[in-house]
Amino acid sequence: MRWLLLLVGYLLLGMSPGIAQPWERGWIDTVIAFRPGQGQNFGREYFPDNVFGPPDTTARADRPSANPRQILSLGIGGEIVVGFREKVVVNGPGADFVIFENAFRTPTGKVFVEPAVVSVSRDGLQWYSFPWDSTTLEGCAGRTPTYGDAPDLLDPAHSGGDWFDLGFLGVDSIRYIRITDITGWLASRPWHPLWDPTLSGFDLDAVGSRYLVRSERPNLRRRQFVVMEPCMPTALLGPIQGRDYALYSLEGRLLFGGTAAEWICVPYRNAVLLLQVGEEWYLVVWR
Repeated sequence: MRWLLLLVGYLLLGMSPGIAQPWERGWIDTVIAFRPGQGQNFGREYFPDNVFGPPDTTARADRPSANPRQILSLGIGGEIVVGFREKVVVNGPGADFVIFENAFRTPTGKVFVEPAVVSVSRDGLQWYSFPWDSTTLEGCAGRTPTYGDAPDLLDPAHSGGDWFDLGFLGVDSIRYIRITDITGWLASRPWHPLWDPTLSGFDLDAVGSRYLVRSERPNLRRRQFVVMEPCMPTALLGPIQGRDYALYSLEGRLLFGGTAAEWICVPYRNAVLLLQVGEEWYLVVWR
């Protein structure tokens, strides 16, 4: 459980990336949270290794990956939050990061699409979602086949996959990428031009970026508390009234955020509250 607490403890740390060039390139190596949806559980036995590293190199536009060692099904309505250990994605020239699904082109020329909405965050609290077109699904992940034979799978001109530009959102850097399946929305619309009777949920292959920089974590002092009752007087932590805080599960899932008043009441067990005051970093665990 200790590593889970450490993971949660880093979620709110602000990053201060230096925009030094050349940028690093790479693939996600961290899963912050995973909430499976309904339906398929394809690839769960190989999770999380099957979402790390590059996409399946055998995938082609008309022959998608079907290897559970390479693909993780999110299921209908499923969601995953991923990132890069000790690195952030920065806004560079052109598209910044890519998400590979196993979309493919059918013999009729239509692409089989199982879409997901993509959101990004620097701190795990404030999220920015890429807008998407309800007719074409442009702006979603899961629209573009993977060209696994491309000489450079982080080249948007040749790799396939769906690329996203932080500049479109006015964001300079992010640490977290959230992928939320909306295949259920599409499956409920048989009149939609991309509808298919076999839709079963977004299948994640890989996430990579060509603009990564090393991040520096502030050297903050930490105070840790364990609370056995549902409510705690904030006076125990010092003059923190009016300060914003966030509450996470031990798995790193954000439960809710708020502003500290005279008391903080938490209707959860095994939850972690994070709050920063100056150089003091408070970590409070409800047991």
